[in-house]
Amino acid sequence: MKSMIRTRFAALSLCVLVFAGCSSESSMATVTCDQQFWNGSVSVCLPKGWKVLSREQLTVLGVPEETVAAFQFETPQAGQLDTVTVTKEPLSQEMSTADYSSSNILAVSALPDYKLLDKIVVTIDGQESAVHVFSARPSSEQPIRRYYQLSATVARTGYTFTGSFPLSIQDSEADQVLFILKNASFADPATKEVK
Repeated sequence: MKSMIRTRFAALSLCVLVFAGCSSESSMATVTCDQQFWNGSVSVCLPKGWKVLSREQLTVLGVPEETVAAFQFETPQAGQLDTVTVTKEPLSQEMSTADYSSSNILAVSALPDYKLLDKIVVTIDGQESAVHVFSARPSSEQPIRRYYQLSATVARTGYTFTGSFPLSIQDSEADQVLFILKNASFADPATKEVK
């Protein structure tokens, strides 16, 4: 459990530190799938304006090995480059997606200035989970940020999708990250088989 908590805190901190940018305005009226991503383990549908960060880019940025995928909005919003990272961790025993999601929600609730903003029940590959929307301070010297987090399991592996944003975001930004998380899967989109 301590390893899981350290992984969550590290992922939240890296989302903030690694992906800072310059300010710009942008909006999207309707969110649709522009690019299908599949890396052999994780599948997501990215809206227009989002890009996949390569393993090489993640390594250069110092992102830990537990990060198996990262997606970034190409245009800075409120001085930050919006990101969604996907981390994985081996589990000592099989755990349901619902239980893993609950334990991750409990783990991040220990962050400084944690506040639950929303909890949206979703289904990922037929398993119930939740998009956990919260604000927190990733460390005492960093500002409070808004996070969107979705956790799920496949066999004895836990995956956590985390979107990191400024505390106040536009509805269009929220719609985009929710679209990404609600369309997450562990199935090959070409065959629709769960790996």
